[in-house]
Amino acid sequence: MEWFPALRKRLAARGVHLPDPYPYTARTFKGSVLATLLAAILFLIAYAVWEAANYTARNVQRTAFMTIETTAATSRLVTEKAGQAVEALFPKPAPVTEASLESVLPPGSHLGNQMKDAIRQNTLPYQEGSGTLTDAARQIDFALLQTVLRLKLDKGRILLLTSDYRTQGKDIYHLQRMRIYLPPVVQDPAQQAPRNENGNAPSAETGDVKGPPEPVFRFLNALAESLDTWADRAVLTESPGKLTLATKGVLTHEIWFEATTDAFPILPPTDKAPRLTIVMNELGGDKAVTASLLALKLPITFSVLPFAKDAAATATAAHEAGQEVLVDMPMETMQSPFVKAGPGEITTKMSEEDMRILMDDALGHVPYATGASNFMGSRLTTDTAATRRFCEILARSGLYVLDDVTHQESILYAEARRRGLPAWRRALTLNDGPKTEGAVLADLKKAEETARAKGHAVVIATPAPHVLAALKRWSQERDKDIRLVPLRLQPVEEETFASEDIPSERQDDPTSPIEH
Repeated sequence: MEWFPALRKRLAARGVHLPDPYPYTARTFKGSVLATLLAAILFLIAYAVWEAANYTARNVQRTAFMTIETTAATSRLVTEKAGQAVEALFPKPAPVTEASLESVLPPGSHLGNQMKDAIRQNTLPYQEGSGTLTDAARQIDFALLQTVLRLKLDKGRILLLTSDYRTQGKDIYHLQRMRIYLPPVVQDPAQQAPRNENGNAPSAETGDVKGPPEPVFRFLNALAESLDTWADRAVLTESPGKLTLATKGVLTHEIWFEATTDAFPILPPTDKAPRLTIVMNELGGDKAVTASLLALKLPITFSVLPFAKDAAATATAAHEAGQEVLVDMPMETMQSPFVKAGPGEITTKMSEEDMRILMDDALGHVPYATGASNFMGSRLTTDTAATRRFCEILARSGLYVLDDVTHQESILYAEARRRGLPAWRRALTLNDGPKTEGAVLADLKKAEETARAKGHAVVIATPAPHVLAALKRWSQERDKDIRLVPLRLQPVEEETFASEDIPSERQDDPTSPIEH
């Protein structure tokens, strides 16, 4: 390093001073060693502290577990002794005997064998004991399910209308609305008692049975027993054609029910055949038209104008023949006030309460109606606020929906689905083309093609003479591989409408073959 002093002198002469390298390097090396030793000492101290804390935590945890196990064992012992004491003070009631089951049956009833079937004592599909509204509603669900299983009701007889998400404080539950079509009671003819004109068995005291018919009574009785077993806090309230279920003062279920005949159609759940529905609108003004439709022996959905002169008779005759019944609600048109849909017209300016009053009145004139369609209504079905109010009324009335699409921009179907209602839209109108039998037959063939292509189709028509003649001819030559079904058996979640399916836009027609 002899060259370094000479270099330092030359640089110093020019004003650049270099430090002596040896002392600087020595100081740097010693500092590094001391820092390393200090870090090692701190690490060892931290490790020792961590080990001590870990050892202490393990001892505390072991002690806590031993304490919990001792407490649990003591609690189980106390609970067992308390249970034995309660059983000694309050013995279990004797099981229900067959005589007590018979005592709930109406006089003259022959439902004893069916009602004695053992209740399915299954374990609840959830943990009970919290006492919340959520669990109470689930208990009612389970009791209702057990009733359906016990009575062996087919899936096609139960139609879920809405399932609304609700909250009550911190509890979450669903308000469910459904419609149940009850089957006739199958009895041994040798044991069948004589019947009155209403189909009920006479009693020994009065000669008549007061109350619901046997299918309805059978369902209510089975449901009451299931509620006693699985949801004993539920409150069941019955009114004509409807029952409600509530718990903890909160409504959880609304069920509309009706007794059906042997002609009631049920589609097997596994049936994948194409489905076609024919809805005949504007009925109720002519009994001869009703007789002609029933004589076809085809599943046809009857859509009845509520204030037509023979509305009630038409709906009753259709129901007794096993046909589906809708109420054809008059609605405001684009040409209003110059063109009216008829008595009981629902308008866009009406409040929800006014709509409800009109709907209740209409249902009183159309017994057995399970759904609603729109008669005219090009203005109302394109008004969002009015359509939503109308769909809310339908939900509370237990009805499903058919959108006749009287206007290209109708939103009735979309709003009904938004509300959660089962809803459908028509694909074809048989009265749109020339008013000839051949034109209607061509439309029916097109409906069959749509059903084969999409798996489903809904067509509507009015009972003009050429339409009835075409239906009679078509019934003999139609494709039997296509299922002709009521509207309620059409798929709900899939679209039932496409623009290319409509040959021309259906206009509101102020003239009608029905007398209002």
